[in-house]
Amino acid sequence: MATSRYGASQHTVFTGTESCAVPTSQIPDAVAAMRQVFATERTFGLAWRLRQLEGLLRLLRDGREELCAAMKHDLHKSAFECYATEISLVESECVEAIAGLKGWMEPQATSTSGLNWPAGSYTVRDPLGVVLIMGAWNYPVQLTLAPLVGALAGGNCVLVRPGSYSVETSHAMCRLLTRYLDPDCIKVAEGDRFLTTKILEQKWDMIFYTGSEFVGRLVAEAAAKHLCPVVLELGGKSPTIIDKTAHLEHAAERVVWATFLNSGQTCVRPDFCLVHEEVADAFFALVKGAIGRFYSSDPQTCEFYGRCINAKAWERLAGLVEKGRAKIIHGGKVEQKSKFIEPTVFDFGADLAAFRAHPLMQDELFGPLLPCARYKKLEDVVQFCRTLPTGKPLALYCYSRDSAVLKAIEQRTTSGGLCLNDSVMHLANHELPFGGVGESGMGSYHGHRSFAAFTHEKAVLRKYPGIDELPGMKLLLAARFPPYTPFKQLAIAVFGQRLVAKAVNASPRKLFWLLVAWVLLRLFGYKLAIVPR
Repeated sequence: MATSRYGASQHTVFTGTESCAVPTSQIPDAVAAMRQVFATERTFGLAWRLRQLEGLLRLLRDGREELCAAMKHDLHKSAFECYATEISLVESECVEAIAGLKGWMEPQATSTSGLNWPAGSYTVRDPLGVVLIMGAWNYPVQLTLAPLVGALAGGNCVLVRPGSYSVETSHAMCRLLTRYLDPDCIKVAEGDRFLTTKILEQKWDMIFYTGSEFVGRLVAEAAAKHLCPVVLELGGKSPTIIDKTAHLEHAAERVVWATFLNSGQTCVRPDFCLVHEEVADAFFALVKGAIGRFYSSDPQTCEFYGRCINAKAWERLAGLVEKGRAKIIHGGKVEQKSKFIEPTVFDFGADLAAFRAHPLMQDELFGPLLPCARYKKLEDVVQFCRTLPTGKPLALYCYSRDSAVLKAIEQRTTSGGLCLNDSVMHLANHELPFGGVGESGMGSYHGHRSFAAFTHEKAVLRKYPGIDELPGMKLLLAARFPPYTPFKQLAIAVFGQRLVAKAVNASPRKLFWLLVAWVLLRLFGYKLAIVPR
């Protein structure tokens, strides 16, 4: 046993071969224990939150080799890709949260409606309480620890449930999280669907889930029983449009990189392409060339090309390759022992109806397969993207140098995120929200939005009772109380809506006119039976 320097007090941490995960049978007790800790307000202060964020940052830096080795085992990711697409993104989230947390926690002043003036209006961010983060296996570090940044910044106790298929990475995160963070407030649970069932039976103050739409529906159903808010980061079939005015080499390189990154196991990867018929042949030739440059003539020997997560995933993808083999224009090689699927591109020609009906288009592929079709009119593309069998996509990509085309795609399609003349890279800008819409999810995070996702924005109106004692103010404020005389009713009818809608700030000019109004009422109000003599 060792002692952590990152908790609010001295806590034991697990080292060596000791189990650090909460067993399935002890989930209810672990949740109850975290609620007891949360009730002590340990997590409320700035100091505790900063210690946890700094601990998470050290975890990422000290544990980099351990995490990279685990991801290499699970997904055949190179060390560079592990850092570039996972660890570095969480590091930047930590750095931003540490730098901005003090300001994020401060009350945010707002204007006050005229009916409430004089008063102070502001919002404060309350921790939600005991929250659940359910990570995903395809980017096991990024998709588990990036939400954790928001949960820690928000001052919550957290149960972390890493993606179960990336077994070695899950074990590594469990060891590291218990070693670097406050184990009374941040716990880890590892296991299969039985663990998931037990976890979802508990009452949470918020659930953050990343994964498939099918499980997302189960999470939402379980959360609804407790009226628990959820953030669901799901997926779908993200379209890529190649306009006839696109810079084809620019587009081909970015589409190939984004499509086959992590062996296609990326929730925002280009899931299919719609290519203008005038440039389709040239685009496909450039795609083939880019695949060869990026992954060599034999991707199976390439350090930077991944593998399917498990045998079941490989079997599903290999079956889809066979079903679309007649349309393959590049790739198609599969090898079961190493769970290898070659980067594979399909050309379905100009028959969009047949393309839509093909098995490759019925669900998110989540593998290194890129079905493509040719189109003639932009309207066909817009309607195709609006009526996908999987619903609104998590991302949409369009390559064009025609501003009218880009504007049409921006305004006439709906997706969680939109990238124009690039793919996937909107995730790397933490100033942009990341999240889905409709079937691709609900809620968003990254940067300050992660803090917002794990806190409640509480409205605060502060009045000043002494104002009633000022000369004449009691009279001015009396309109809200019965009896409602004809004059009060007239005043409310004339000025009420304006007073509710108009924001008032205590500027000297407004104070001056308020004083003038009070003087006039005192001098002439009695003639109107407003002010008694």
